[in-house]
Amino acid sequence: MEVRIVALESFAAETRDRLTRIETRLDTFATKEDLQRELHAMTWKLVGVATCLVAVVYWVARSVH
Repeated sequence: MEVRIVALESFAAETRDRLTRIETRLDTFATKEDLQRELHAMTWKLVGVATCLVAVVYWVARSVH
């Protein structure tokens, strides 16, 4: 019985260490809010670039005869 208890205690300690490492790794991942914020910023950058391209094409079409 004593051997089983010692084995369970060592398993619990090992599991605690593994969970701590997993939690540490999870803290470095981006959250859903972070991803949404970056997607929003990228969308507006893309809209800006598309607007500039349309303006350049319009200018070229109007000035080249």
